[in-house]
Amino acid sequence: MCNSHDRFAKVEAEALRIHDEFWLDTICFFRNANEIYRRFDEWKDIDRFYFIPLRLDMAYYIRGLTLRIAEPPIYLGTFIRNTLENLDLFSFKCPECGRTVYPHGYNGSPLSGRVDLQGTCDCGWGGYVTVSGWHARSEVLKRTQKTDRRRMIFRLRRKNTSTIQELLVWLKKKSYLISNF
Repeated sequence: MCNSHDRFAKVEAEALRIHDEFWLDTICFFRNANEIYRRFDEWKDIDRFYFIPLRLDMAYYIRGLTLRIAEPPIYLGTFIRNTLENLDLFSFKCPECGRTVYPHGYNGSPLSGRVDLQGTCDCGWGGYVTVSGWHARSEVLKRTQKTDRRRMIFRLRRKNTSTIQELLVWLKKKSYLISNF
């Protein structure tokens, strides 16, 4: 599922070295974000997949003060839904081919107002674009988190969450069943 040029290999090696399963699962999302976005409608109502926690540190640190785009944990479904419902704020055009890119991460500075939207295009381009509007994006994501927190409280027990790898296996099985039906 990985490209021949794997831009996440270095961080994965470090996560393996320190045995950080949570970070390894998030790297799996980075590698497979396009497929996970494409098939969102298939898994968005399954809480064990929707509430997979991602290790995304969307914070800016200055002189002992932490300013966050959003408070952790950031769940896979919340992140994807937020992007898809706010394409004008969270998607961007690929600098190589012009297709819409959905990010696997966003971060920036509340001081400059800058936000880096990081993603990978199907054409092979991978990187980030810098846009303005840190505060507006932060407020939108926090609202999405608040709505999803209510859903989680009523429908999910923490022990029922899954992993990105389990989601990918489930999607693969579903595709296999549909193609052989």
